[in-house]
Amino acid sequence: MLRWIRSALLMVALVALAIAWFMPRESQTLPLFARKYKMECVQCHIAFPRLNKFGMEFRQRGYRLEGADGTSPWEEDAFPLSLIGNVGFDYTSTNAADSTGVRTTFATSRFRQNAVEFHSAGTLAKRVSFRFDNAFTSDAGFLQSGQAWAQFDDLARAGGLNLKAGVFDAEIPYIASSRITTQTDYLMPATLDGEGIELNGRQSGWWYATGLVNSSRVVGKPDDKTLNNLENGYAWLMREVGPHYVTARVFYDQQDPRAPDKHSSPVTQFDASAMVNVPHVTVIPAFSYQKISDPVANDKNEFGMVEALWLLDPNGWWALTGRFEIEHMPKSGVSPEQDLNVEVINLSHFLNRNVRLGAEWAHFGDNVQGPRINEYQLYTQVGY
Repeated sequence: MLRWIRSALLMVALVALAIAWFMPRESQTLPLFARKYKMECVQCHIAFPRLNKFGMEFRQRGYRLEGADGTSPWEEDAFPLSLIGNVGFDYTSTNAADSTGVRTTFATSRFRQNAVEFHSAGTLAKRVSFRFDNAFTSDAGFLQSGQAWAQFDDLARAGGLNLKAGVFDAEIPYIASSRITTQTDYLMPATLDGEGIELNGRQSGWWYATGLVNSSRVVGKPDDKTLNNLENGYAWLMREVGPHYVTARVFYDQQDPRAPDKHSSPVTQFDASAMVNVPHVTVIPAFSYQKISDPVANDKNEFGMVEALWLLDPNGWWALTGRFEIEHMPKSGVSPEQDLNVEVINLSHFLNRNVRLGAEWAHFGDNVQGPRINEYQLYTQVGY
């Protein structure tokens, strides 16, 4: 079964890439924006929350329509606030080995709150945009902070350069945890947590961003008297190819030192991905490579993914998402060489544009003796 799923997803990706290569090269929201601009959610989304071309451009312009200036929230008829709730039923089956190698299977089932999210975004002034969000991400009841940033737009003409500062998701517009159409998050490091500053822009079919953000380091060398966390850098470049997108990204991450004579252990990450759009189908193949360089650890992890979103009817009321991911970890110390894999299939039906019913199956496993998990979810997501 798993082999068939992998083969089917790979075939979809290859066919979509082939169609994209030979076809002619021509170009073609949060609920609060749908209310503000009196637009259908499908104006910005392929299937909520995945953005289409219009949605990505609207977001990049600082939540403004083309040619429009920003206004203060206090000039609007209603404050820009959106609420999103997600609740469902989970059944999980886990097959694991004990210390003697004997495998047993046990199952759990529960009804739970997956998330309650609060979003506010829009413009503060003519050329200033913002976003704030928080969420109760589980039924534990703890409110978790999310994004909180302001962006100074159009420092260069027509969105050629913008400056963002605060706490934000440093993400590729089409591959991000906040834009995923499944309950199961990405295995690969798709979204980078950003606490710092970012320069970004869009010009003549090129999209770009570079930023400097905080690291997660808490120590340095024993004789260090200061700890400067604003030290992680990243940059990405995306190119429009007709209705498709191709992106490369590099990320330099400083982590706590693994050797006493080092200030930090650097991790370098290289990513390549694409978004292939054909009628009713979107395919995202992606690859990520991580290298840890220091005297103690010299690991090289690799991630591969292919994800396909298929709108099953012309108006997008039914959406099917399939994804296969694998993480390859080389042999290190006492750990054997290992491949982790995730397969996900999600079927969603939109009762209206802001109410979604979903069913999802996810499998987690590896090529050694780790646990093999099958998770089944039924859920409802409501946005306002």
